[in-house]
Amino acid sequence: MFQNAAIDVAIGLILMYLVLSLLCTVVNEFIATKLKLRSSTLQDALQKLIDDPTLLTNFYSHGLIASNGRAAATGSQTTLQAMTSGSGLAAAGAVSAVKTVMTKLNIGGPASAAPAVKAPVKEEHPSYLAGGTVALALMGSLLKGNGAAGATGFGDVKSAIDKLPDSKLKDALQTSVLQANQDIDALRQGIATWFDDSMDRLSGAYKRKMKWIAMLIGLLVAIAFNADSFNVATTLWNDADRRESTIAVAKQVAAKPLPTAEQPVDQKKLGDEIKSTELTLRSLPIGWNCTAKTADGSTDYWTCVKQEVPKLTLIKILGWFLTAAALSLGAPFWFDLLNKFINLRSAGEKPMREDKKTA
Repeated sequence: MFQNAAIDVAIGLILMYLVLSLLCTVVNEFIATKLKLRSSTLQDALQKLIDDPTLLTNFYSHGLIASNGRAAATGSQTTLQAMTSGSGLAAAGAVSAVKTVMTKLNIGGPASAAPAVKAPVKEEHPSYLAGGTVALALMGSLLKGNGAAGATGFGDVKSAIDKLPDSKLKDALQTSVLQANQDIDALRQGIATWFDDSMDRLSGAYKRKMKWIAMLIGLLVAIAFNADSFNVATTLWNDADRRESTIAVAKQVAAKPLPTAEQPVDQKKLGDEIKSTELTLRSLPIGWNCTAKTADGSTDYWTCVKQEVPKLTLIKILGWFLTAAALSLGAPFWFDLLNKFINLRSAGEKPMREDKKTA
């Protein structure tokens, strides 16, 4: 009995972490898009790799790169609107709270909040460039800068590289020339590999940056939903009926594949996901019990905050931080763990062998 109750409580907590982790993924993606974190990181990297100003200008004006800039992904405003279109969960106004806090932080506000584009182009900076594309654009830019835009031979490219001023870029390109052995395709492949290797190192720095953002968003979501791990665990432990309803929901969630992020996500689809999330978490003891309303009838979140802050306890704050730490592990981790606990609960205890039973 004790063992089954403990497993049920664990499943309830894992279910909460999984669903809120999925929401965190959406918010993280919105912030990365709105603040152009991917594109600005790539832009800074390109400026360091192509450390010749004239070549950098020719590179960005090259058709292959300019077309990528014009096709850069947009739609972060639609994502935010879809996030806030759902009705209010057991935690009334929790999703709108996320929007409000993001507005206070100037995330999702005027376009001026985004970092200024440093590249000498008018188009939006792309967030991703393939190594092969960069190699072709860089070789074309070298020939253009050398006054040999119509040339395509290996010797022409080598001559353009040799005329570059001494720099890290020139060293890298000359290394590719030596490895190419007079083969223009091998030279292109060598430059592409050099760029891809540089991007692999860059991805580590980007992931570290996003990890800190994810931790902040996890705490924000935990507070907005009042997702106190200690309160959830205690309530589920003492309420067998709530445990049973939560287990039923957890089994349904575990039976479906883990949702994957789709780009772009339209407002209708994301609105449906928000409503589905609300139904999933309805059985859990989370949310703010606040009746303060604005003039239009919606929940007055900041008035609720003022009412609830004096009631805060250290254990509740620690519960939020525990939830935030759990959300930082990501939805895939909790989805796998949920399936393992569901299987463990279904298996039950192994029956005793007949020859071991005593009269």
